[in-house]
Amino acid sequence: MIAGWKSGSHMSSSGETLPSIMSILEMTCLENEKQYVSAVHPEGPETVTLRDGTTVTVRPIRPDDASRLQALFTRLSPESIFFRFLGHRKELPYVEAEAQANVDYRTRMSLVATREQCREENVIAVTRYEVIGPGVHDVAEAAIVVEDRFQGQGLGTLLLKRLVAYARTHGIRAFQAAVYHNNAQIIRFIQCSGLPFERKRIESGVWEFRVKLEAEPAH
Repeated sequence: MIAGWKSGSHMSSSGETLPSIMSILEMTCLENEKQYVSAVHPEGPETVTLRDGTTVTVRPIRPDDASRLQALFTRLSPESIFFRFLGHRKELPYVEAEAQANVDYRTRMSLVATREQCREENVIAVTRYEVIGPGVHDVAEAAIVVEDRFQGQGLGTLLLKRLVAYARTHGIRAFQAAVYHNNAQIIRFIQCSGLPFERKRIESGVWEFRVKLEAEPAH
């Protein structure tokens, strides 16, 4: 499933334009997925199995993933591109892909899901966050995109859970984003996440959401 969070023309602390927030997201509201995991994502790769039995590797992004991000872009449908970037785009320039692949793993973090095909490692999904500015270190914008043929298998939800868990351990207290009012899927995801959130209307048809990344209560 697809959803888009709009961030307009916000410039990050690194000077990179962040075109959208939480833009492609697999939605689910199963009872056992209403709580986010609290464990920190491991430093090394993690092997996970999707609902259809597909095995993928989840790991932190590396600088050499820039070309893999470009390849992922070419496999996205026009609809997925539109929701991810809140507009029509024909390519992901290498300079932009390179900027996304180079993070400091604290204020800028990204996780990728990969799958080996024809002896090549392909990125099939990517999620990331970045603090909104040099003066605000505990609020971040985030984005996620999943290759179309792997949507609906729980991968987007899994990646976002890992990102939230990682963000918590690095002092991020909230994800903030603008969301189109008719983006029912992302709104449903927020409501089903179990995380507290606030919203306010910032312009016609657009809501600003702030999702608080509160830790799971002790059982």
